[in-house]
Parts: sequence; C-alpha cells; structure tokens
Amino acid sequence: MMDIPEFYILGLPIETEIGECQFIKVKDYPDYFNDLQIISLSKDHLIYKYGQLNKNGKLDEFIAELNKLTLFEIATNLPELQQSYYRVLVKVFNTEEVLKHIHQDNFDNFRKLIMTMNCLKEEEINPNPEIQRALERSRRVKAQEKEKLTFADMCSSVVGFNGLTYQDINEFTIYQLYMTYYRIAHIKNYDTTTLFKTVSNDVKIDSWSKHINLFEEENHFIDYKKFKKQTGSVFEE
Repeated sequence: MMDIPEFYILGLPIETEIGECQFIKVKDYPDYFNDLQIISLSKDHLIYKYGQLNKNGKLDEFIAELNKLTLFEIATNLPELQQSYYRVLVKVFNTEEVLKHIHQDNFDNFRKLIMTMNCLKEEEINPNPEIQRALERSRRVKAQEKEKLTFADMCSSVVGFNGLTYQDINEFTIYQLYMTYYRIAHIKNYDTTTLFKTVSNDVKIDSWSKHINLFEEENHFIDYKKFKKQTGSVFEE
C-alpha cells in the first residue's frame, strides 16, 4: 500500500523505497512498548532528560557533545537507543537488512513514519528551563482534571462496545485500536448530545462520523489564576 495516511486504518503494510513497513499489532505491543517510547523522544527531549539527571554537573561535557549531534547520530551511538531502534526497525520491516538502508538522510522520515503508524507523538520541550518547568506543571494540573485512560481501558471499551473478543483485539494494529476507540467516543457523545438536544436548543451536536485527528496538538498552558487556585501556589500576584 502507498504511504497515504487515509488508508492506515486498513492495517496493510506501507510501501517504502527500502521495503514494506508493517504495523505493530496489539498482541505485540507489550514487547515493543518501551522501545516505541524511546523512539518517540526527540533530541531536545533526550537532552532535557539528561539535564534532569545532571545534578552535580558531571554530565555537562556529555550534554554539550549531544547538542552537537543529530538525533540519528545520538540514536546510533547510545546503546539503549540503538537497541530500541534496532528492535523496532527489524520488527516493522521484518528483516535485519533494513539497517543497511537507514542513514542520516532518511532517518527522520522513517522515524516519523513509524511514530505515525503507532500513534506516537513527540512531547513538546521548550529550550527555556523556566518555560519548560511551567509547561510540566500545567500538564500535571490538566492531567488531574482528566479521567485516567489506560491501554486496558481502550481495549475493554472496544470489546464491550462491539461485542468482540480480546483475541479479536490482539489482531488489531495499534492504529486501528486508537481510531476505533475514539470513533466509539464520538458515537457515544453524539448519542448523548442528541438526547440533550430534545430539551435544549443550546446543545451543539457533532457528527458521529467527524474526522479524528490522533495527532492534534494540545495546549498545555492554563490560565494563571486557575493554576494558582488548583495548586495552592504561594506566589503573590
């Protein structure tokens, strides 16, 4: 299948110049979960993580060297990253030969393809430490406002709504699972708003078949007064 995101829902291998790239299925997800999380880390995110560990300045020289490198150079030189990229690339291309064809010029494209096929997003990292700390505080506050959603919740929702078995879910791709779960959410929301529409004309009804953007950017900053109220900040206005 040609690389057209519109058809990713079919779960067919994507044709690339170095061979077919396959979707990872739910049944294989536990074996590759940690590797995929590492692949989703950008260069800025990796440097930020090492910066958090650099409490006594011992990593200053190491971090300075990382800043000079591309993500490809970092991924092929740090053993932990190298192993994760190796495992995932061999899995999705079904051959070790693929490693001979991944280089500086195409690395970013194939990384992005694998991330999209497996519903991964890069976490925004701001180079300004103060802004980054504020961003993380805001994320924590927003996370407290939302209901926790786990992988098990998604699987059980798809099973419960569609009358499928967990053996059926095992054969889904990760992309299909996410898309199906959020389609169910749209349908349930449509049913609820349609019901409320009978008693109030102020209710907006979204189509149950509206487009789903799994990679929509989320604004993690919240109003300062709301943040202060929720966190009990000691700072004066």
